Amino acid sequence: MHNETDMAIVTHGWTPMPRPNRHLTAMAKAVARLARPLLPDESGLLMGLELNASDSLRLIWWKRDDLSVVAQINAQPEGFCPADTEEGALQEAAFDLLEYLGGRWPNPPETLGVITDGTGVAFSSDHPQPSASGWLMRHVGGAAPLLAIVPLDSQGSCALLACPATGGFH
Repeated sequence: MHNETDMAIVTHGWTPMPRPNRHLTAMAKAVARLARPLLPDESGLLMGLELNASDSLRLIWWKRDDLSVVAQINAQPEGFCPADTEEGALQEAAFDLLEYLGGRWPNPPETLGVITDGTGVAFSSDHPQPSASGWLMRHVGGAAPLLAIVPLDSQGSCALLACPATGGFH
């Protein structure tokens, strides 16, 4: 028998954080909102945001159709785009989110990242680096679960990641 929470997980295809954190959720919502203009409707793009131990932040855009990389921006905080630009505002918010998330890790990985579709934000505790070779395919295939800080759009560019057991990748 499933309770309401279990049914929501099954329906939306995302595993929620085991212990919700209001501050982390607010930061993730800000990242998703700031990423939205950089992920145009109907573009079929999803974005990865990564922070490494050297404080270098990487923004990565992938095409949903073939999971190929479309663009990347790598920068240290002093090299971020101006804060009054869409990229700069996102870089600052993503840096803060990833720094905070890394601080919650018992032993922070060398590189920690999240994905967003402009609606939600998710990460993989087992495989924390979205740019790692095969990362997207592991998640499309269901080999590694994603934890949703804020649920991604199960009908949007991340739909293949939402329900790997019922979706197909062509």
